[in-house]
Amino acid sequence: MTIRALRILPPLAIGRLGGADEPVASYTLVDDAENPLGFRQLVGQPTFVVDARSGAISSSYVPPHIDFKDGQNRIKPVAPFLEVFAETAPSVLEPLTIALLAKHGLTPSDIEWRGRFANRKVERRTGVKDDAVTAETPWFSNHASVSLDGTAKNFIRNASIPFGALRYIRPTAEHPEIRLRFTPAKGLIYGTNVPKGKEYDAYREGVAKAVYKFDGPWYNYQVSEANAVQETLPPSLYAIVPPAPPWLHDNVAVSRGYFDDACDGIVEVALTLKDGTRLEANARVTSGPPAVVPDTLFVRTLADDLDQALHGPEATALPDAEIHRRATDIIRRAHETVRFLNVTVMNGNTVKGRPPETIDTMPAEEAYDTDRMERPVMAEASVDTLAVMALHQQVYAALKAGTAPWFARFMRRPDEAADYSDEGRRKMPALMCGADNNYLALTWRQIDTISRAAAAPTFAPPLADSQPAEVEPPMGALRPRNLTAQLHYAAKGNPFSVRLDQSVANCTPGLEVDLRAVWRRIFEGIELREYDNLVVAIEGKDAKLKKLKGHRLLRVAGIPMMTVKRGPSPTGPDVKSVLSTELNPHAIQPLEWSNALAKVLDRHRGKLVKCEFSLEAVGETQAPLPRGPRDCITVSLRVRPVFAKGTAVISEELARPGELTQGLCSPWQNDYRECSCYYWASARPDYVNVEVGPDGASRGDNWLQKERTGEYVADDYADSRLILYSELFTDWENVLKFQLRGRDVPEPLDNT
Repeated sequence: MTIRALRILPPLAIGRLGGADEPVASYTLVDDAENPLGFRQLVGQPTFVVDARSGAISSSYVPPHIDFKDGQNRIKPVAPFLEVFAETAPSVLEPLTIALLAKHGLTPSDIEWRGRFANRKVERRTGVKDDAVTAETPWFSNHASVSLDGTAKNFIRNASIPFGALRYIRPTAEHPEIRLRFTPAKGLIYGTNVPKGKEYDAYREGVAKAVYKFDGPWYNYQVSEANAVQETLPPSLYAIVPPAPPWLHDNVAVSRGYFDDACDGIVEVALTLKDGTRLEANARVTSGPPAVVPDTLFVRTLADDLDQALHGPEATALPDAEIHRRATDIIRRAHETVRFLNVTVMNGNTVKGRPPETIDTMPAEEAYDTDRMERPVMAEASVDTLAVMALHQQVYAALKAGTAPWFARFMRRPDEAADYSDEGRRKMPALMCGADNNYLALTWRQIDTISRAAAAPTFAPPLADSQPAEVEPPMGALRPRNLTAQLHYAAKGNPFSVRLDQSVANCTPGLEVDLRAVWRRIFEGIELREYDNLVVAIEGKDAKLKKLKGHRLLRVAGIPMMTVKRGPSPTGPDVKSVLSTELNPHAIQPLEWSNALAKVLDRHRGKLVKCEFSLEAVGETQAPLPRGPRDCITVSLRVRPVFAKGTAVISEELARPGELTQGLCSPWQNDYRECSCYYWASARPDYVNVEVGPDGASRGDNWLQKERTGEYVADDYADSRLILYSELFTDWENVLKFQLRGRDVPEPLDNT
């Protein structure tokens, strides 16, 4: 038996920020057997205690309940373990242990680790390489904690930001596996070294430390026509002066010079065999905000997008029982998402006399983008969170019983995302926004799964195990070719929130990962702007490609990358017309990448494919969609695989350390005030403590409401009844409340 290759599993793990010394204990989610649409239950799992001095696992325990804050009201971080597996035969992956090393004349000290991490949020906006905050460790084999100290050339002298730490866990007879632990940072905000008396100095109050140079480009940075092409998703989602969304100030966004200690990176492991062969493997780690609704999953997760990237847009290979299980699970997740959404408000209704256009919702976003009057999506008098939840319950029951062949037509197809007719806007999922700024669509693979389940006249009995059939259990040997099993691998000791299932996907920018960054370099030779199809850079010196900069990618293998916004005509509500504006006279709308490229990746990965670009260097969307190839520039480009060869690790060719998070808010706390619930719902809840009111309709609190009164306070950036920007920046661990079973988790007693 020879060690042929190494793997680190899971290939992508999510760490979560927090100021407490003790990490969150391990738990999993279990369904409520009596109520399949009820809240998932958190069940404690074996939790490892790592000895601070030796680095070994000194003990393990199963927690009777899960605490997310400590006695000082500090949020507990999520510190994932990553395990090393060895390929010992063409069809076997097994845990790398002391015993397996000994069989090859090796010891744990022959294992080497390295970490490369970065925060590129500032660099992404300024375009200045010296703004990248990076941390790289040397190769190490000891079991001490190795700090990740991020530095940048535009920091003041000797300044750094702690991104957290890596630790090679010392294997023992009781715990012989080779594993690494990543402990993320505390979730602090850092600022600029502004001299006293200078403009905006007051806005530095409460930041952890001033580390950025006052004369660097980030402080006072402002979006302009010249640098707008570099913007991740205008208007810029960073802390600005005054503290409010840029659209309230004519899209003027003057940076306060704030940034955070979130990051993403690559950890590497190496082993040199006795014959001199050096084996290496890597995995990705990202750190982000805590999972504030740990018993709830979003309707479209990072796992859904990566599953589609692995297997394509069709679910043909899945057995009928698994099709049925997955379809009902998607509907369940839609139900869970709606549960935290104040549907009455997000529908575009008037709220206690407040005009709907003053509340940040998807209908308001649509009206702004199309220069049309805001229109509620559903009938104002009948829409309520409880009513929409009841509708989801009916769909779930019908699909579960195999009597829902009608349901598939109510799903929004990704190429229908810019259909602003009443019929189009009411398709599932409703009222939420996608990465293309249109109404949210599920992945093609999710839709195909539901369509197959809904069309089937009968179903095989659902699987007893809640784990997907093609995902192997976490214990025992794995198959090297089963990339799905590797992607979903649950390492021992990790809480559920480490997993991709609890991260929002490419459908929105996300809180932990902005998967849009992966698609920018999917075609060799060009770089696209992540949120649309504008070519912003050329790789190499190919003269044929240089002419593409500033042009738009229109079609790939005949598949459109853009669509046209259509909706009710001003002359009649039943007449669809092109929703043109002065800035966008042809109503052109790029489609979001995960779905637009799904068929391309499935059929052409690693191959040359015909790509059609706009004839003119139009920059922003101005020209109509060309009708034929004569109106385009046609170039054949090679499609890069999303995953490194033979693994489920996102390729470094597509995203370097720091680029999976570079498009997110800076600092991340800004996101909770900047984006309303039509982006997040379950990841950033809106409607909590919901119950039936005297009139039979729902009543509850805004999650960001300071005092829980049962009277929902609509989002307003200046309303002191809600958590304000400064309070969120300086005291986020105290002011944010976790939700379990839809209600506030009681704060822990102060044990200090």
